[in-house]
Amino acid sequence: MTTLIAYHSSGRDQGRCDAKCYEAQHPSCDCICGGRNHGAGLDQALENTRELGESWIEHAKASGQVIGAELSLTAKQEPLSAWRR
Repeated sequence: MTTLIAYHSSGRDQGRCDAKCYEAQHPSCDCICGGRNHGAGLDQALENTRELGESWIEHAKASGQVIGAELSLTAKQEPLSAWRR
């Protein structure tokens, strides 16, 4: 299951957006994306998450926060089956 975005604090997972959200068939969502990726499919959710991350970083910098974050615009996870021989 691909996790698109996750938030960790004190070494614990505080929130995430993964396949439970972007492949969802049910009507409600309470993950870290705020419903933006809910049922959107992986490709659209990847684009949404890039935009969301960029906006979070811009907002934090504009408010004077020192940010230790980096976005990879080309990040892609290959399925494990691609590694089998």
